[in-house]
Amino acid sequence: MGWQDRPYYRDRGDTNGSPLMWLMSGSVPLLTAFGIRVRVHAQLLVCAVLVLLFGLGFGWTWQDRIIFLAILFSVILLHEFGHCFAARWVGGSAEDIMMMPLGGLAMANAPRRWLPTLITVAAGPAVNVVICMGCGALLWAVNGWLPWNPLDFIPLHRAFSWFDPIRYIYQIYYVSYDLLLFNLLPIYPLDGGQMLHAGLWWKLGHYRALLIACVVGMVGSAFMIAVAIATRSLMLGLIGGSCFFNCFVNRKNALAMGPEEYADETDYSAAYEPATPKRHRRKTNQRALKKARKAAMDARLEQERIDQILAKVSAQGMASLTWSERRALRKATEHRRKRDLELSQ
Repeated sequence: MGWQDRPYYRDRGDTNGSPLMWLMSGSVPLLTAFGIRVRVHAQLLVCAVLVLLFGLGFGWTWQDRIIFLAILFSVILLHEFGHCFAARWVGGSAEDIMMMPLGGLAMANAPRRWLPTLITVAAGPAVNVVICMGCGALLWAVNGWLPWNPLDFIPLHRAFSWFDPIRYIYQIYYVSYDLLLFNLLPIYPLDGGQMLHAGLWWKLGHYRALLIACVVGMVGSAFMIAVAIATRSLMLGLIGGSCFFNCFVNRKNALAMGPEEYADETDYSAAYEPATPKRHRRKTNQRALKKARKAAMDARLEQERIDQILAKVSAQGMASLTWSERRALRKATEHRRKRDLELSQ
């Protein structure tokens, strides 16, 4: 029985009826926009409830907490949509966003080359830049001042009234500003670390660039954990620990797989270029060629992802698959059956 016929790929959200399993890997659908499905991880829902009940440093009143969580969620979601739109623009695919306690995760699959990867990663922080520029311009136009220090946050209940729109513009500005600066840290898998990887990829290749980015990320994560201990910041410590573990696992997997698995993508589409296309058919041929290139690229990216998922199943078992990985297997199965059906006709 092939992988496409096995039951573990199916997107059932099955957690064996255990609340603990649902808390670890469950999620709830939020919305679908522009063909991108947005889901909220179960742990984020629990964290939101805890913040609303106890504050945990996120506000002075329950109204402050609701507003802050809404703004933070919206800014992160726009950031993730930036990754998705950029991935599509460079010829990749993006269909899912998972909102998690430590940020968002856009399932944006750019073509495996350094420039499309760099554009896809940089698009997220670019959204934060646009938000900061818009809110900053309003703050400057209304009050004639612009806060530059990301650590100097004015308590909203002392500075602005509930009915002052500057209150909300100011908070959107600061949330987006802080997220921008934090995401640009060269710690993999933050956007700054991924941009470092893509920049090194251009000169050193995918494999060596990934190893260097992971080492830099582990050093940066260790520094972040030290700062978290000094400032007694639990959230910063959790983020630092998560980044360190991610860098360690990525480096270990890369060393185990070897440089052959990280060879740059090659474009073989030139072999299908018409030698002397007729003038009146040139535009049609170009469209067909572009469509064929995209289809070939999508098929290759899909196969690479399936290979990674199957390797994970082989190493860790079927229970280790996440929701997005099960969904990827289901989609690959549907595509495989569709192609088989077309060939049989």
